Amino acid sequence: MGVVAEVLGTGQESAPHLRAWLHDLDGDGELTASVTHRGDSGDFDVAGLRSYAMRIGAFASQVVELADQLQATTYSPDPAAETVKRPTTWTITIEGGGHLSGYLPPWVERSSVDGYAEKPLRADRLGLLVDIDHWLTVEGVEMSVAGPGCDDLAEPEEIFRGHLQVRPFDSDPPSRVPHVDLEVVEGRWMENLGPADLADIADKLRTQAARLDETRKMLVQARIDWEANA
Repeated sequence: MGVVAEVLGTGQESAPHLRAWLHDLDGDGELTASVTHRGDSGDFDVAGLRSYAMRIGAFASQVVELADQLQATTYSPDPAAETVKRPTTWTITIEGGGHLSGYLPPWVERSSVDGYAEKPLRADRLGLLVDIDHWLTVEGVEMSVAGPGCDDLAEPEEIFRGHLQVRPFDSDPPSRVPHVDLEVVEGRWMENLGPADLADIADKLRTQAARLDETRKMLVQARIDWEANA
């Protein structure tokens, strides 16, 4: 589908250092993002591409910091020194003076903190901080699903949509650390999932996928039998 992003090489005839593009890898109408970096290549889904972009963004931020140090002539060539990316923070101003700050992880796609940026927060409304949420949406799979009523028609429905998130002021301790909520179907959630939980779900879905493959084979034979005998 063509190159959509690239970082050019330094020489006039040099190949790009970094290039990303979208294409129909398998010829089935589903787009894949591919990235090449100095000859090495990889294919990504949406979540993988965002994770890759975050790593590049963190590196770019470090390079900018080095440029600032170079301009200020404050860099000391210590071979043991490591360049550490300063953590991103969010800040809420409190009406009458003062402010609150917290850590904003680099993977965050959106944050409800943005809603407090326009004007200071009243001191008597600090309880609203319990609703602060930082999150990244992980796309689900769209399928045609019928409603519970006998006359309900099947409609496109996104299943297993995920949210990687953290709610630092939540009353529930598991919510105060990064976790995943999965919306199995609309309105039906699996919440506060940790790494082991996600691994277990992934294993079960792979098992179910194998069952569906076997069921498909049975369906093919059932149709052949039906056409021959029914």
